[in-house]
Amino acid sequence: MKKFLLILCLFASLGVPLGGAQEELLDRVIAVVNDEIITQSELDSILRPLYEDYKEQYSGDELVDFVKEARQKILNQLIEDHLVYQEAVAQEIVITEDEIDRELEDLGKRMEGYDEINSMLEREGMTMKALREKIKKQLMIRRLQDIQIRSRVVISPAEIENFYKENPEKFQRTARVKIKSLTVRKSAESREQGTMDEAARDKIKSFYLKIKQGDNFDDLVRKYSEDSRARQEKPADWIEKGSMIESVDEAIFSTPQGQLTDIVESPIGFHIFRIEEKEDARRVTFEESREQISGYLFRAKSNERFKEWTEQLKRAAYISIR
Repeated sequence: MKKFLLILCLFASLGVPLGGAQEELLDRVIAVVNDEIITQSELDSILRPLYEDYKEQYSGDELVDFVKEARQKILNQLIEDHLVYQEAVAQEIVITEDEIDRELEDLGKRMEGYDEINSMLEREGMTMKALREKIKKQLMIRRLQDIQIRSRVVISPAEIENFYKENPEKFQRTARVKIKSLTVRKSAESREQGTMDEAARDKIKSFYLKIKQGDNFDDLVRKYSEDSRARQEKPADWIEKGSMIESVDEAIFSTPQGQLTDIVESPIGFHIFRIEEKEDARRVTFEESREQISGYLFRAKSNERFKEWTEQLKRAAYISIR
């Protein structure tokens, strides 16, 4: 969904009325920012995918309230974007064609390459020239934000140290492990009905016996495991205590590092886990946290400075919401 929203926001073009049965061009002006207008279609092209997502989660008055809130946030963002872009033009921010090319290349990596970009352009009735112009405006906005905001934010060593001392609860790490799994999935019927899958149980037992007789666990995982990460050479990400179902959680956290669990049953199947890495609950040290704290404080200060700066732009601008 995130990727879908990203693409639709980038390729925003003509909109349709939300919930309407007949498509029509919506070109009503809903806001004026200095000498530029914001249209209903511009807003709806961004709001529409959010609305479709909300429809799956909410209904009635709750849906209306969420859509109303989202509409206001999007309109505020559009106004800010117009103001910042106008300021970037006034300050003669220059974006080269090479920079646009690199941004297009990054977009292609986030999607499925240039073929998907071209397909989206065709569906949206948008030209590559128009897309490049959108990207240019986005880069101008980003460049001006770097100049006005990020380059002026400084985080001192004392601020980082004080944050660590004053927020000890933020640096408590629960016990965690990295595991590798040999998994045999239950049949769809067994999973749906919550019944025993004897064939799957017998299969995992045969693997367990092979391991006890000297077969290599990694080889069995690569050849037979029905886990989505079975072909990965490195173990999965850290798993925190309490984040898995009780049977799995108890098995992996009671087993020493480097050892195998017994056969563990879960709703999806049967598993044998090997504990690749293990860490006890502890407080994260200041040195380990320094970079993370710096990043957090930098973002917080940048956001605050951006709000102040955009408020200054708004006070100096002509803005009419209709």
